[in-house]
Amino acid sequence: MQRLRTWLDANPSRALAAALAALLGLCLLAFFNQLGSLGLLDKTEGLFVEVPRQMVLSGDWVTPRWNGETFFDYPVWGYWMVGLSFQVFGISEWSARLPAALAATAVVFALFGLLLALAPAQESVSDRFGRATLCAGLLALSPGWVGWGRSSVTDMFLASGISLALLGFALAYWRRDRPWLRQLGHVALALFCGVAVLAKGPVGLLLPGLVIIGFLLLRRDLWPEVRQTPWLPLLSLFIGVTLPWYAAATQVNGFNFLARFIGFSNLERFTSVIYAHPGPPWFYLPWLLLLALPWSLYLPAAILDLQVWAPQRWHRADGGSALAQLALIWLVVVVGFFSAAATKLPGYILPVVPGAALLVGLFFAPLSARPPRALWLDRLQRGSGWFNALLLGAMALAAVLAPRLIEVDPSYPGFAGAIARSGLPWLLALPLAAACAGLIVVLRDANPEALRWLWLPNTAGFAAVLALVIPVLAPLMDRERLLPIRVLARQAAAAAQPGEPLLVAGYKRYSVVFYSGRPVLFVHDARSALEQLEAQANPAGSVLVLGSDRELLDLGVGPGDAELLGRLDAHRLIRLDRSTLDQLSERP
Repeated sequence: MQRLRTWLDANPSRALAAALAALLGLCLLAFFNQLGSLGLLDKTEGLFVEVPRQMVLSGDWVTPRWNGETFFDYPVWGYWMVGLSFQVFGISEWSARLPAALAATAVVFALFGLLLALAPAQESVSDRFGRATLCAGLLALSPGWVGWGRSSVTDMFLASGISLALLGFALAYWRRDRPWLRQLGHVALALFCGVAVLAKGPVGLLLPGLVIIGFLLLRRDLWPEVRQTPWLPLLSLFIGVTLPWYAAATQVNGFNFLARFIGFSNLERFTSVIYAHPGPPWFYLPWLLLLALPWSLYLPAAILDLQVWAPQRWHRADGGSALAQLALIWLVVVVGFFSAAATKLPGYILPVVPGAALLVGLFFAPLSARPPRALWLDRLQRGSGWFNALLLGAMALAAVLAPRLIEVDPSYPGFAGAIARSGLPWLLALPLAAACAGLIVVLRDANPEALRWLWLPNTAGFAAVLALVIPVLAPLMDRERLLPIRVLARQAAAAAQPGEPLLVAGYKRYSVVFYSGRPVLFVHDARSALEQLEAQANPAGSVLVLGSDRELLDLGVGPGDAELLGRLDAHRLIRLDRSTLDQLSERP
């Protein structure tokens, strides 16, 4: 290790190239590896990707539309990015997910750049680049950031906008001695607050604002920062990013847009449960643990290291500790805000992951010299390491046993067997077991300095999981679970008679709208199907129905009731006479 440090310290350009290559490799593994090998995931991704497809086909980039209707649940930024990708690279799963992968990658490199910009001038090259690479690498290997960075949904666009805005604030706040860096930070703050508002709404400004105000209040620095901030150009940039689309959407769609977006998608989503997504006040605590594993295991030690019991002393902390304080407030505000909301989904707290990665990274590699840690803190960190090792060992064992534990899903009868035959259990278990063994070696070293390397077995193990598992898992998942729906949806588009509606039974597979290229009715029984058809005044003499054998049986369709148009595994596409549908609706 000392030889590596000497080699890096001898040439800063060499250290920069090595750090960038390492981060680029991690991002390729995490976000771009087999990015297009999965079909669109139901429900949300299938819905989100169809809207920009409609924009590209219609040429209307103002009004979002889905399934034949206007769709104002989300603003337009994510749709624009995916639509632009469609225009450049063609319409495909890969091009649909590319903008989210790029957004996730942008935050990784922005975190790296911030830590380089804030590193002490007298620090060695290896320490400076090592810390920046570590913090950015922890983010690139966080399960939540990986999962949403590979999925074309609005959560990553909001999370990346908020994260880049807060990183911009940090750059402006700590580099007052470098005017061009402070200006760059202010531009990033205003620009990406605007992007976040275009991605999800007012929360894109509210959350960064709450984090920054809370931080400055605890630092006793709110009024000086307010006086020194160039508000006019920042507000002009923010309004220039956000106002044009909101004004255009209001002009075109009037009160319908304002009522749906402001009233339903923001106020009602916060004050009441919508789409059947409730949750207790502590809903996000286990999700915080999962989204940032294994780094979240070290959050208690990292938080206590900041002396959270004495916030009145925070204003005296140096720059290194203050950046960690910002990360902590970032974490608390995001989790606290969404915990207070009535509607809860795991992806809502995705913006917390970069803050958690920064907080833990600075715990392992502080930004400024600190006195030796208290013995109890070393013991807590060592205890977290042992729990980390135990968890990895349990995960490795669970991976080996998984083929025996997976229940056979009647809708996908071949999936469990395909997992067992693929070798995936061992591809997952071996890197996890190796990481567990590496942690044990580090923990058995009695020297407290060894604890600062607890991140190394984890990063190596999780990078190996990404390299070995995703190339096998993604095609297998697509073949066994997603391909039947995609094939039958396209077959429905080809087989449909003029005016013949397409129904999807049971689970709301929104991807059918994308793959069939036509509006779809989602039904759970024959009576609801008739009600929707009558509401549309659809006089067609027959309907197409797509669903699994179980879902079609739940709809009431028995042998001889329908014409079979296609079958793939346990899924069928059928044509059902309207008279037969009438009879099914009358059955008890």
